[in-house]
Amino acid sequence: MTTATATAGDPPAPRMLLSVAEVAAELGCGRDTVYRLLASGALPSVTVAGRLRRIRRDDLLTYIGCLTVTRPGQGGHPR
Repeated sequence: MTTATATAGDPPAPRMLLSVAEVAAELGCGRDTVYRLLASGALPSVTVAGRLRRIRRDDLLTYIGCLTVTRPGQGGHPR
């Protein structure tokens, strides 16, 4: 079995657990919106050290993958 090792020239591996603020930045929304997604169950989270709420990167990617693309004429906000 081989294992991958990082070298000085490699970019850092993406973090597995993201804070609410980091998820908000990734989605381009506010922290309140992320907390609403967590409360509704649309975006799962884990608790670290008893009180820190973190979102797994894979769960964020799954959530993003399930979003519906809205094109002009398919709904959205009325003009």
